[in-house]
Formats: sequence, C-alpha cells, structure tokens
Amino acid sequence: MKCLVYIAGDVTSYATTNYEFEGKEFNTFFSAHALAKLLDPQKIVALLPDSLVVHDNSTAQDLPILIKGYKNMILNRSNQLFKDENMKKDVEDFVNKIDVRVIPNVGSGQAYYVDKEGKLLSEGQKYKRNPYYTERSPVFIFNVIYSIFNELSKSCDEIIVDLTHGTNVLVSVTMAVGSLFNCRFVAAPIMGTPGNKVSVVELTEVVKAMKDSLAITYSIEKVDERYFRDYSETLRKLNPSEFKEMKELIGKIKSDDPNKVINFLKNLRNGFALEGVKSMKELKDYINELENDVNSLSMAYGEWYNHAYFENENRIVLSHFYSTIKVKDLLYSGNDLEVLEKILDLYIKVGYYDKAISLARELPVAFCLNSRGGGTYSDDDKNYKECDEIVREYLEGSSMLQFRNILMHGSLSKDLKAEVKEGRIELRNKIKLSRIEDYILKKLEKDYQNTKNEVTKTNT
Repeated sequence: MKCLVYIAGDVTSYATTNYEFEGKEFNTFFSAHALAKLLDPQKIVALLPDSLVVHDNSTAQDLPILIKGYKNMILNRSNQLFKDENMKKDVEDFVNKIDVRVIPNVGSGQAYYVDKEGKLLSEGQKYKRNPYYTERSPVFIFNVIYSIFNELSKSCDEIIVDLTHGTNVLVSVTMAVGSLFNCRFVAAPIMGTPGNKVSVVELTEVVKAMKDSLAITYSIEKVDERYFRDYSETLRKLNPSEFKEMKELIGKIKSDDPNKVINFLKNLRNGFALEGVKSMKELKDYINELENDVNSLSMAYGEWYNHAYFENENRIVLSHFYSTIKVKDLLYSGNDLEVLEKILDLYIKVGYYDKAISLARELPVAFCLNSRGGGTYSDDDKNYKECDEIVREYLEGSSMLQFRNILMHGSLSKDLKAEVKEGRIELRNKIKLSRIEDYILKKLEKDYQNTKNEVTKTNT
C-alpha cells in the first residue's frame, strides 16, 4: 500500500498554483492535495502540530475538535479559492480521506482558535488567534512521530513524506524519523506568492546520501566492512567530458575504488591482521591521493557559481569520499610487529575480543623469534618450538589461554567442561562473557606486555 504523510500547515493564505511532479501537474493551493492527486496513495496521514489549532482544554480532551478544526481550515480556503463545484468536491473528498494525527510542536507562535464545533472564529478581517509557547524535548517529538511511522510501516509498502509546510523543528525531526523507514521525501519550494508552477523536489537521495555516509563512517570506526556502502558503481556512470575544465579531476574521482578500503576492513575483521598490515602502505598512498582530489572537488563546489554543470549532478556525494578518508585513522606506521601491536589495541577498542586475545597469545612468539634472529611458525623450526613453549609456560598463570580457548571454540571447550548427551549440551563450568570482557579490557594488555618482555629476554 502506498501512503502519503504530510506535515499540516496554515493553508488560510495559500494561493493556487500548478504543482508539477514526475512529469504530471495538478492545480491546487497546497502540496499535499496535489500529491494525493498525482500519486494516488491508498492512505493519507496529516501530522497536525498542536501549534496550529487550539481550543479551550487539553489536547487529549480537545482532540476531535482540533482535527475537525484543521479540516474546516482546508475547506474554508477551498471555498474562498474555487468557484468550480467539482474542484470543491475534490478537496472535500481529500479532506474526508485524511487520517489526522495531532503531534507535539515546540516554540513560539500564534495558533488558530476553534470553537467546540471545530469552526475557525473571525475577528474582523482575520481569524481569531491564541498565543502558542511550548518547551519540549525534541526527542519526545521524535518518539511521537516515530510511533506513527512505525505503525504505518506495518501496512504501507512505501511512504511518501511531504515536508513542505512543516516548521523547522518538525521538518528536521520528521526527516530523521522517516530515514529509518522505507520513505520518499518531497517538498515544494514555494518562497512567497507562487507563480504559475512549482516543481516538487525529491529529497530522498539527500537522505540516502546522509545514511550511506554515516554507514561508511561507522564501518571504519567499528572495523566492519559489512556496513560500508560501495559507491563505485554510481561513479562509473560519470562522463568526465561533461565537466569541461574539471574533466581530468572527475576522471580521477570516477576511478576511485572504495573496495581497497572494504577489503582492508574485511581482513582486519576476520583476523587476517597481517594481510591488513601488508596493505597499509598501498592504502596510505591511495587515501592521500583521494584526499587531494576530493579537496579540489570540494573547492569547486564552494565556487559552485563557476561550475554550472554540477547543478543537476546527484552521483557525486562529497561526504562519501570524506567518510572513506577516515580510514586514515587505521593506517599505522612502524615495522610489522609494531603495527600488529597497534592492531591488537584496535581489536580491544572495537570489541573484537576473540581476535584480540588470539593476537595477544601469538604476538609474543613473534617478538621472541625476532629477538633470536628470526624463525618460522612451524614445528620444524627450533626457534619457534622454543618460543611457543616459553610463551605457553609463562601464560599458564594468566587467564589468557583459558579465555582464548573458550572464545575460539564457541564455548565447546574443556575449560567449560561441555558435556554432550542425548542431543543436549550442558556447561559444567560456567564462565560469563562479562568476566572475559572485563579481563580483555583491563588486564589483557598488561599480560601481553609482560609476556613479550619476558620472552624476548630468553634469546639464547
């Protein structure tokens, strides 16, 4: 089911214009009515701010009156603007179809006063108004609007959200809420008295760009490539020759390959730390070049008035690139052993406990081998066998080996005395994850450093 949700506004002074969207037009005096005609939604929901219409009592008591008052506001304006009875009937049908939900607003203004019949009262040439002033948590407003969208999402396959007539707070909150659901966002940019036509602007791509950029940033912060948004396919559709004097720069941007970053994050997440180490230098060069190109591109957008060819371009999203560049925070300097130590710290920081405790167990062996002139992780290598045994013996007094076994074996560990019988598994020795987590966050680094320092002394 297709649903239209719109923020209700003061229609008492709106004038008619042709609203154009997706190649079709409809003449009326407010965007929601036009969109209802152009898109034919099966359900229409109006978010009526409590700052628009008031009566005498609390919102809870006056709810039916406020809803009726808003509908009368639309009908009154329709009767003032239209002589055509068919048009009046069309507006009336629209009003009868609206599911009005009163929502909280915040700020200062003038609300329209309605009587107990929901009629707007005249005072001279104007309608009677009451001062409105309310202070509320914007999170409270977010939660109210979220509850409405969450309900609608159960029956609406697609929600078109018209932001045209909302206050600054309500537009921001509604856009934030809608971004969490399957929504399209539109707005009619009317500034003052409209002319013959206004084109309704689709804002969905802006919301998608924001969500994708946040996902890329989160992906890097959490070292998890599964959140990353690969924008390379979109860039490949660019034609550099369309950008005149900027074509060389656009050509370089077009060739940007975020999969270099994606693969780097994937290696780290899966414990292929050494693969991550080996790719760092190449990635540093790539990111530095990308940053230079994107800075140049950003300067061009800053001088947008000199670059008209950008005006209708939606495939280039600056924040995608700058979010990607944040991977610089994970590109460490030093020799391989030094970089692996920094990756160990990273694993602890982002909560990859199994990777952290495994690396903490094996890295001292690498330092031991290095102090003995080198060696290979192999039972055929005398240095390795000795280093591995020394590390194991030294760690016997810590919790590292026990906790490592538990994490690496999926709890099917001798340390937990996992007993299997008749298709059931019971742990005779239960250890809570919180205990392992506490150890890794507070003691693992110390145990690792002590082990490394001790084993590197035994270099004979």
